[in-house]
Amino acid sequence: MGSMKSLATDGQVVDTRVVFEETPARLKVVIPDKTNWLLFGLYSLALLVWLGMFVVVLRFLFQGPGNAVLAILLFLWSLIWLWFGRFLWGRWQYYAANREILFIDREQLILRRPVSILGLTTSYDRRHAGPFYYSDKHHCPAFDYAYQHVYFGHSLPAAEAQQLVKTLNARYFPDEEDE
Repeated sequence: MGSMKSLATDGQVVDTRVVFEETPARLKVVIPDKTNWLLFGLYSLALLVWLGMFVVVLRFLFQGPGNAVLAILLFLWSLIWLWFGRFLWGRWQYYAANREILFIDREQLILRRPVSILGLTTSYDRRHAGPFYYSDKHHCPAFDYAYQHVYFGHSLPAAEAQQLVKTLNARYFPDEEDE
C-alpha cells in the first residue's frame, strides 16, 4: 500500500497511510495492516482440523444407538470443542483482516478488524480510557483502558504511529502533557 496524503484532525496535511474520516458524530481512523501469512496459514489449517474433528464427533453422536456414557462424554467434549473453535475463529479473523478501524465518538472507542461482513469488534467506554501513547515494547500505538493496555496499528512505522498518537491526543486529550 503506497503512501498517501491525509488530513489529520489538527488540520495539517501529513504524509501517511492512515486515513481520517470525520463526521459530526465521530472520527473514523483507518489503519492499514500487513498480513502475517505464517500465522494466517497456521490458524487456517487449525480451523480445518477443528471442523473435521467436529464433524467426526457429530457423526458418531447421531449415528444411532450406542453406549450412553460415551455419548454423554462426547457431548461434553463437543461443548468444550465449540468453545475452542470460537477462540480459533477469533484468532483467524484477527490475522485475516487487512486493516484496523478506530471509531471515536463522545462516549466510546471502537476498535474493529473487519473481514468482509465479519470481523472482531471491541468497544471501550471513553470515561475509562486514558490518553494514547506509543508503546516502545510493542512498537505500536496504545491506550490504557481501566487496568488493561490496548494495542493497535502494529504494522505502522514508528514515526507514523507517533504522529497518529500526537494527532489523536491533540484532539481528544488536549490537557495531557507529552511524555
